[in-house]
Amino acid sequence: MSRPRVLLLVLGMAFLAVGFAVSTGDRFLGIGFFIVGAFLFLLPFLAIHDEE
Repeated sequence: MSRPRVLLLVLGMAFLAVGFAVSTGDRFLGIGFFIVGAFLFLLPFLAIHDEE
């Protein structure tokens, strides 16, 4: 897996974790972080695989 894809996965996991943590205080902000994190986490899997 290429470095940008790994970076997106790690960044997505970080946003998901922050979303869970923030959701205890502010529900809408937590949902926003969760949605962005889920998108960043899934993006490498949805991209066209040009490497093998």
